[in-house]
Order: sequence, then C-alpha cells, then structure tokens
Amino acid sequence: MHLVPRLSVLATSVAFGAAATLGASPASAASATYSLSYTTLGNGTKVVARWNPCRAHSYKVNLVSVPVATRPAVLAETQAAMRVLAAKSGMTFTYKGSTTEVPRQGSYSTQSADIVIAYTTPAKTNYSLWGNTLGMGGYAGGWRSSTTGTTTIYTAGLNKGYLVLDTPDLLAHLKPGFGLGLRRGNLLLHELAHVVGLGHVSNARLLMNPAMTSYTPNGYAVGDAAGLARVGRSAGCITGW
Repeated sequence: MHLVPRLSVLATSVAFGAAATLGASPASAASATYSLSYTTLGNGTKVVARWNPCRAHSYKVNLVSVPVATRPAVLAETQAAMRVLAAKSGMTFTYKGSTTEVPRQGSYSTQSADIVIAYTTPAKTNYSLWGNTLGMGGYAGGWRSSTTGTTTIYTAGLNKGYLVLDTPDLLAHLKPGFGLGLRRGNLLLHELAHVVGLGHVSNARLLMNPAMTSYTPNGYAVGDAAGLARVGRSAGCITGW
C-alpha cells in the first residue's frame, strides 16, 4: 500500500493560485483535528497505518537540485523538521547522509534508507509536482501473519517513506525557516506528517490542511499533534516492523 498526498500553495502573494480558491476563513473551517490512514489485515480487521515507534528509522536527503550556496540552510531546515516530527510523535529518526536518489512510484524496494527526502524537479520524478503542487509525501508497508497451532497473529506496519519537493518553486515562493504562513519549514512538516501516516484535514488552522496560506500555523497545531500521537510512541510498539 502507499499514500501520495500533496500540498498546494494558494495565496495572492504566490505566482500560482487565485484568491478565489482560498476557501473558508479559519473561523468557519471544518473542525476535524486529524485524519489517519488504515491497513486491512488478512482477517479483515482494520488498524491504523503507522511505523514501529520503538525503533529508529533512517533517512537520507537529496540536495542535488538546491543551489550549492543554499544547501547548508536547506539541510538544516530538513534536520530541524525531522527533530520536530520526532518530538511530537515520540519516534526516532537517524540521519544517514546525502543521496542522489529521487523517489519514483515503485522505487521503495531500492531505497537506501527508510525515508528518502529529495529536493528535485517535476521532470525527475513520476510523482506529480506540476502546477501548484510543491511537495508530495507518502509511505509503503503492509501486513504479516504468523500461526502457532490454531492461533494466527496479524501485524501491520509502514517500513518505507518518501518526500519529493519541487525545489525551484519552493525556493522562489516560500520564505526560509519556520514561522507562520508560507514557510519552507511548514512544507517539510506537512509532508513528513504524511510520511508517518497522517492525511489531510479541511480546518485551515491546522498544518495538515492541503493548502498553504497565510493562515498556515507555525508548525504542528494542537490537532496535528494529536494525530501524531495516534501514530507515534504512545500507540505502542509493533512487533517485527
């Protein structure tokens, strides 16, 4: 299974998007606080799709499409975003260095790390980064079973993740660092939450809203953090994943 959510930038201060598509104001937005994904086990039971929070997960970063002078800042933002994700989820992520890999549909099995984050261009991946889509993040996983006598135990987990970013557009239209609104840090945190299993919500005051606007919070809001807790350490270990 895999999930490929995307984040769009919709704001009058950005070259693409129109004011008419900004949608409801925060006061009238839907109240859903988080959205989870599910795996159906072999016995038909549905469980929350999540990584095993009781072991460390590796990640690598591809900065090839980032101008050389900007690479230290972008890498620092990426590592900072991973630390925020770790703090909010209770999970552990270990940086394993740089890579030239660009995730494509079906490339999970060849990844050199559990999670590959690629600053790339639309032409280099078959995940859709065209138009106003600045990033896409997702995961792969499944379920397993083991039988002892007459008892069958089912487990499910995620074990590969990816994040692809439209580098020329994000550098041109997003401010560096973290903060309210159109920030590179918010883009990273949004897509990384997809990688660990969160979906989109319609509440404009939450980071997991699919449109980045001037209403976008500085990092994970309370509802986003509640979702990360549901897929993180507090949800317990997953044996074998």
